[in-house]
Amino acid sequence: MAHLMLPPHLPAPPEAPPMDYNPIAPALRDVLTAIRHRKRVDEVVELILDRSCQIANALHGSFITVDHQTRRLIITSTHGPDWTLEKQACQLKLGQGITGRVALTGIAHLCGDVTRDPEYYPLFDYVRSELAVPVIVNDQVWGIINMDGLSVHAFNENTLATLSVFAELASFAITLRLEVNEQERLQRHLVQSEKLASLGEIIAGIAHEINNPLTSVLAHASLLTLKRGRETDEQSVQAILNESRRAADLVKSLLSFSRKEAGGKEIIGINELINRACSIKRYQLKVNNINLMADLDPVSFPVYVSAQQVQQVFLNLINNAEQAIPPSRKDGTIRVTTKRYGEKVRISVTDNGSGIPSEVQKFIFDPFFTTKPLGEGTGLGLSIAHSIIETHGGDITVESSTNRGSCFTVELPLALSPETPRQTAVSDPDPTAPLELPPAVAAASTPTAAAGTATPAEGATQPATRRTGRVLLVDDEPQILESLSDYLELMDVKATSAGEVTTALEILRKERFDVIVSDIRMPGIDGLRFYEMARAIDKRYSRNFVFMSGDLVRESTKSFVNSSGCVCLEKPFNLGTLYKTLVPHFGGADAAGEKPTAAQETESAGASGK
Repeated sequence: MAHLMLPPHLPAPPEAPPMDYNPIAPALRDVLTAIRHRKRVDEVVELILDRSCQIANALHGSFITVDHQTRRLIITSTHGPDWTLEKQACQLKLGQGITGRVALTGIAHLCGDVTRDPEYYPLFDYVRSELAVPVIVNDQVWGIINMDGLSVHAFNENTLATLSVFAELASFAITLRLEVNEQERLQRHLVQSEKLASLGEIIAGIAHEINNPLTSVLAHASLLTLKRGRETDEQSVQAILNESRRAADLVKSLLSFSRKEAGGKEIIGINELINRACSIKRYQLKVNNINLMADLDPVSFPVYVSAQQVQQVFLNLINNAEQAIPPSRKDGTIRVTTKRYGEKVRISVTDNGSGIPSEVQKFIFDPFFTTKPLGEGTGLGLSIAHSIIETHGGDITVESSTNRGSCFTVELPLALSPETPRQTAVSDPDPTAPLELPPAVAAASTPTAAAGTATPAEGATQPATRRTGRVLLVDDEPQILESLSDYLELMDVKATSAGEVTTALEILRKERFDVIVSDIRMPGIDGLRFYEMARAIDKRYSRNFVFMSGDLVRESTKSFVNSSGCVCLEKPFNLGTLYKTLVPHFGGADAAGEKPTAAQETESAGASGK
């Protein structure tokens, strides 16, 4: 019998295993274990291809996926030698070659001698036999397991039967992964639906809650135009401040809640998350005769969480508590408390509603479980809450008695890292806090008409007020520019305003400023692009730049601001917060020996006649 000569670069075929060794059982075990452990599809396919080639003693093999839209076959996994990039990139058409025929018909093909098969596509010139078995998923050829033999009739019907079993396993793994992907998609959709359902329950209250403070603001502003110089003006001004704060707090809470994606985790005070949820629900609860009490620890314990997700948990718990209190009850109460226990913070939401029967409590965190009438609940609120808290390393439990109310308790680990991420977005806790003038400015603005107060003689020379810095303000809202400019001038800061970026760029090419304050969302060139253009004019503006925005929901915007290292003031903000943010950019104008600010250089040049 003539011996077949191998090409010198090919390895010798593996030695035949002992006669009593059955390689199929351990191969099946390996594949089933991978499927049970939910390995990725590509990992399972690689394993199936490897074990199939070993069992069949194949020279090499490949796993081919079928793109039915382009009608092309794509080699996704390979086994054995000589698989160059050119060979791996080869894409046969549907119906072309043996594999193309299998993809088209869905019928396995055993070719004992490729030289006698007109359908064979000669990818390797030394291959003498081929075996191709389809992988069927949802009644369609999803892929093909293909093996090449070095000799004629290298494979037989037994090999075909074995490879068919592995093809079924591949089909099972792929089908399982597709079903899991679909379940995850549906879960995401249901989570969003639950959020929208929660939002729908309070939308009427939201409209009223926003319109109330705005109506008050407009009314008091109108009164100010009529009562100039009266003592009651101060009351109207204070009312405007208070009502503006109500509207600002509600809008900020709604912006946070409306985000579809959770975004990254951050270190945030637990009280801030609870207050956001409470501000959304407070008015609606008041209308329903339910008193919402936030009895929070003075210390807002830091937690490392996805703020949007955890806020959603608190909102769901408050919603559940509201629904547990009968409408006929006139003393409904929901109390939210916080307390530290070791390395965790415990948040409790307690109501005096109808309670939860003991036989039901063990099911309340199960998906789709609800005691509400058909059409009034998805049964996902508590399930989602449980999932969110669990992924944050926490726990959520319930204690309840029929007709005595319920208490849901959430425990979250404290953020004890010594390094807190740099915070570039400044959210003002109280945009309407009273303003304070620096002592020098306050003294200069104090009336001196009291009896006995000395006044300088007419025509006497007064020392010039020394500006502490120069600021360029850029915003497309004229009212905002006017108010910021007036305030900064009052604080002895020279403010120059520009209503659009093109105007601001013209100013920057002629004048120098200590710091630029710019809105982000503007028509034409936005604030982010303006930042890059300002840096190109003078690299000092890389750090001497302050953003301001009323909408930091977009992740791309937040990412840009964080990468720039510049502060971003979230509108609305307190004017005092603006001043404190700008002061470090003025470079300590009053300190001896320090570099003068742009304002001081300008005044110095004017004094010397330049």
